[in-house]
Amino acid sequence: MSETKSILVVDDDEALCNALETKFKGKGYDVVICKDGVECMEALNSRKFDVIMTDLHMPNMDGFSVLEKVKDTQNADVPAYVITNLGSDKHCDKALELGAKQCFVKSLVTLRDVVDIVDKELG
Repeated sequence: MSETKSILVVDDDEALCNALETKFKGKGYDVVICKDGVECMEALNSRKFDVIMTDLHMPNMDGFSVLEKVKDTQNADVPAYVITNLGSDKHCDKALELGAKQCFVKSLVTLRDVVDIVDKELG
């Protein structure tokens, strides 16, 4: 049996974090939740993850900064996905330029679809 894959979810929306945690755990993932970018950086410096999923608009350190700083951690090669309420193309384009694999706009995608896409990518 293969090793359990881990996902780091970074979002200040507690309800969304709980929903993502439930859905990813249902797919067999180990899930770590961080409420902001500062907490995220602590997690990224303390262990290796298989996936990072971050919001863009958060207190203390936003998702753009997370995408920039992840390159300086042991998780530099880990695929990062963005899930955000900032629905303009410029926000997603910037996230992609900073290394995000994909940008999901919360109002345009279901959590089930997000989890299925990420799970399929990790195969």
